[in-house]
Amino acid sequence: MKGRKLLVGLAISAVTFAGLVGPVRAVTNVTTVYPEDMATSFADVVANPESWFFYNDENDTIDNTLGSFVQGPDVAPEGNGSVEISVSGTQRRNLATYQFSGTPLADITTLAFSTYNSSEGNAGSANRAGYLQFNVDFNGSDTWQRRLVFLPNDNGTVVQDAWQEWSNSPTALWRYSGPVWPGTLVPGSTPLTWSQILSDYPGVRIRVTDSFLGIRVGEPYADGYTENVDAFKFGTGTDVEVFDFEPALVVPLTKDECKKGGWQTFTDMNFRNQGDCVSYVATQTND
Repeated sequence: MKGRKLLVGLAISAVTFAGLVGPVRAVTNVTTVYPEDMATSFADVVANPESWFFYNDENDTIDNTLGSFVQGPDVAPEGNGSVEISVSGTQRRNLATYQFSGTPLADITTLAFSTYNSSEGNAGSANRAGYLQFNVDFNGSDTWQRRLVFLPNDNGTVVQDAWQEWSNSPTALWRYSGPVWPGTLVPGSTPLTWSQILSDYPGVRIRVTDSFLGIRVGEPYADGYTENVDAFKFGTGTDVEVFDFEPALVVPLTKDECKKGGWQTFTDMNFRNQGDCVSYVATQTND
């Protein structure tokens, strides 16, 4: 079951990212993604490019056993839950999607995600955090040109046991997964700002035919590590899409489950009262 809520932001604000300046009305669409919404194969992705999935960067496969949907931890940025991914050794797993195919980077006005780095069970560096990466097309040829990578540790201080939002900006630092930035002798490991990338590579975009975009957890290290991810945000112009990752939606199946205060236990449903809960059941069943 996939719930989609349209929230219209009435507040007028100034937007300066990617060249937009002046008062605008932000329109935010919040899409709730449940475990049953996840694609299970590349055929599913072709049929529904807007789907999300767990991607194994070690063998280029979709495998939804690589992550789970959980409550929390603590107060999640959106809703009540998040996605949780655990890795060890050389494991590299992603929460990924193909839905932003061909988007020019100059058109992106919002790009953000939230992570929770737990100290429990993390035997390694406290600076670890899930990081954003996507397949990039610098020259419009739509060939494999590797990925742009946003590392939280390049753009702030990772704090354990707390949710943090990592947001792109003109001064945000990005790395390139190739040995050198295209057309230069600058190592790909040398970060460039978003503004510099737009200036150096006019027309740069997310790749069209292999439009992978994912938040990866894992690098080659032997000790264990767990990361939670939530509230991925992607916007062009004033239209912002927010993805809220939630455990399976629990709904009432009978009217009796709504009575004696039962309606209050279905927290994800946002029932206003018992009657609201009963009305929902009536529209879903013959009870």
